[in-house]
Amino acid sequence: MKWLLYIAVLMVSGQLFGQQLRTWWSTNNCEIGEQVVLTIQLKKAPKKVNFKSYTGEVPCEIKNDSSTLTTDGTLEIIGNFRDTTYQRNGQQIWEGRYTVTAWDTGVYIFPVVQVVLPDSVYTAKPPLLSVGFLKKKIGDELDEVPVIIETDYWRWLKDYWWIGLFPIALIVVLWIRKRNNKPVIRVLSLKDRTLLGLDALRKEAYWKKGEINRHYIEFSFLLRSFLSARYGLNIMERTTFETVALLRAKEIPEPTLERIRLLLQESDIVKFALGIPDEESTELGMNYLEQLILELSPLELINE
Repeated sequence: MKWLLYIAVLMVSGQLFGQQLRTWWSTNNCEIGEQVVLTIQLKKAPKKVNFKSYTGEVPCEIKNDSSTLTTDGTLEIIGNFRDTTYQRNGQQIWEGRYTVTAWDTGVYIFPVVQVVLPDSVYTAKPPLLSVGFLKKKIGDELDEVPVIIETDYWRWLKDYWWIGLFPIALIVVLWIRKRNNKPVIRVLSLKDRTLLGLDALRKEAYWKKGEINRHYIEFSFLLRSFLSARYGLNIMERTTFETVALLRAKEIPEPTLERIRLLLQESDIVKFALGIPDEESTELGMNYLEQLILELSPLELINE
């Protein structure tokens, strides 16, 4: 019977300790690029809390639809993790804060937070963070529809509406004249737009500024955008394996698929902090991407 009592005491103690650690977001819904704050609070904290925080990025899981499937993602940390200890109502409280932002849409699952003390371990699961393109708020009340009462002014318009055709005709004539004198603007093709984006990425040279992760985020976005538009696919949120499988169904030659896989894999290595390519590899990757764009783009007929 004693060992049953010990187990019961340990379970109750664990629940009491677990209630001392809390986490919450400054907002549970945000837009892409918007900064949000995750607060971690430990009550009855000792004078010094050694908390192992993330740096640079936080690896997360992302739910992109109503299914249970998730994909790997990251939250970018803005600045450094900050913590402080203070007194409230005679109780010592430790708080730590992450300021993060997201560059992909979806529902982010933050890793379980763990605080290890000499005599106990506290864990807490942060709430889900929903990231979208635009925050919308739908009101609970119906909008009032104003009632327009017909007056003499409206009756006059009904009888003499044709007078308004004269200024409209004048505007149309002037617009046609201006349009005839306006130079023809050539609409850029997918190939030209993508090559312009690649040229802009070269000029930014993020890898020379110590922003190698940002370079490969834009590099991957450029490659995936081109392939999505070229083959009518949605591969922006797909893994490298899924992307290659979808492109294989489009009957792309295997040597070309292998080059695409290597370019995406190089971006994944940097994204998940598995390695940092040197400057030569980074510039070589952009050259390979340019060759790939020229190879996969359809022939363009020049109108004389």
